[in-house]
Amino acid sequence: MRFPALLSLAALAVTLTSPVSAEKIRVNGIAAKANGEIVTMNELIIKLAPMQSVLMARNPRRGPAYEAELKGLRDGLLDELIDRTIIYAEYKERINAIPDHVVEEEIEKIIRNAYAGDQALFRKYLKATDLSYNQFKEQQRKEILVSVIKSQQFGDPPPPSDAEMKKEYYKWARQNRDRSKDVGTYNKIYLLKQDRFNPAVNRDDQLKLAEDIAQQIKDGADFAELAKKHSIDSMSDEGGLWKDVPRTDLNPEFGFLVFDYEGSEKLIGPIEDRNGFTIFKVVSRKYGSAAPFSKVKDRMKKIVNDQKKNAKFQEWMKKLRARVPVKKML
Repeated sequence: MRFPALLSLAALAVTLTSPVSAEKIRVNGIAAKANGEIVTMNELIIKLAPMQSVLMARNPRRGPAYEAELKGLRDGLLDELIDRTIIYAEYKERINAIPDHVVEEEIEKIIRNAYAGDQALFRKYLKATDLSYNQFKEQQRKEILVSVIKSQQFGDPPPPSDAEMKKEYYKWARQNRDRSKDVGTYNKIYLLKQDRFNPAVNRDDQLKLAEDIAQQIKDGADFAELAKKHSIDSMSDEGGLWKDVPRTDLNPEFGFLVFDYEGSEKLIGPIEDRNGFTIFKVVSRKYGSAAPFSKVKDRMKKIVNDQKKNAKFQEWMKKLRARVPVKKML
């Protein structure tokens, strides 16, 4: 069973809402200017959209906490893009040194990690934000150039130990595993926004019921009994227990909550999709495999070295920011 999409792509892509003024901002506008270069709204929204999608689902009532978290996500991503733009402006004459195959590999990684390998969904996000594939490709070429410049700016630190590299490998393997092979077991209760047996019941009524059910479970009520009583999905008679569900059967946002959201072993919800509300908790996960340490040891060495260089990079970046005029439009 495929989990329903958690929100309208058009709603995400056409506007970003200012947490302070609720002003709608044009996607094809300018988010910031730095050193004669611009950061576009397209660039910002394509990075923000997958995270905002999950955030919206987790906060069906929105409210101040949602707005604060959204603003934090947006501001952090905008600062990253501004830093990238500052560095790019200094070294853009080297952009053509980045070969196409390197850029294509990076895009495949983004699709695998941010869109659960769903090429069609990735293309929908591009279309909704009015970005062509080639435009996105050139954005990634810039990001790769910036990464290369950052790594070249500082001398090599002392060689990392095997223990340091293996510690980093465990984190890397989790992020770079084959997500299409993830399998999870979870308890779930699903309520429609409209009660099919009572047309007078509306979204607010169902959200209130979902919140009441979640609170009962937190207070010690039996999940399975509440699922049998309230849930409308195909496993309600089994107490809402979904066993060994492949990640590929789930909507990407729900897949993220099941497999990658820290704390989903506890009760999560209600979360909202187009048709209803979900309450769930993860029972177990089986993660897809990643490349063995022996094959990525050199990459782990680079990652650890890059981390050790980060303090020097921040000092260098601080000096660059101080002499470059930056104007944020948000």
